[in-house]
Amino acid sequence: MDDITLAKGLQRRDEESVSSFLLRYKALIHHCIGQFESEAQAREDLYQDLVMYMFQRLDAGGFDPSKGSLGTWLYRVAWCRCVDLKRRRGARPEPRLAGPTEELPEREDEHPSPDEVAGTDELGAYVRSALYALEPEERALLDLRFMQGETLVSIAEQLSISLEQTKYRLRQATVSLRRAMQNHYTLEEV
Repeated sequence: MDDITLAKGLQRRDEESVSSFLLRYKALIHHCIGQFESEAQAREDLYQDLVMYMFQRLDAGGFDPSKGSLGTWLYRVAWCRCVDLKRRRGARPEPRLAGPTEELPEREDEHPSPDEVAGTDELGAYVRSALYALEPEERALLDLRFMQGETLVSIAEQLSISLEQTKYRLRQATVSLRRAMQNHYTLEEV
């Protein structure tokens, strides 16, 4: 089914068109959602919201096949909607990575309590376990940036990739580490 036929079928809420739409674009919509939500239930809620919003935008005549494909238009609609919803919720600011010229403060407590030592050891075990769950490339990126203190420019040169690609991969590695730690912690609670 071509884009124009599919769009017209969706406006009519034709069952075959809706099924084709959901089958064809579910992964694309979930890819977009994954950039904004980490919890499974929140992702599912957002998916339902996006599908309904896309139908509203189609009904309003928002898709113009002369300007691009339906898939590109849908992704852009999904992305903009996610950004709008995140802004409305007053999203917490993401922690930012230190720039290449900034020094990371190193302050170590000279006299940690036994509880702090145990907590540090436990947290270190979580981090080590999560790091081993990552792909080797992600582990290497995190090591270069946070353990060896390499700048983003230096990492990009070492890996022969662009600075933007380095930032993107480092961000993905950070997200993967966070998910691995959450999974490890959840399994221990069970």
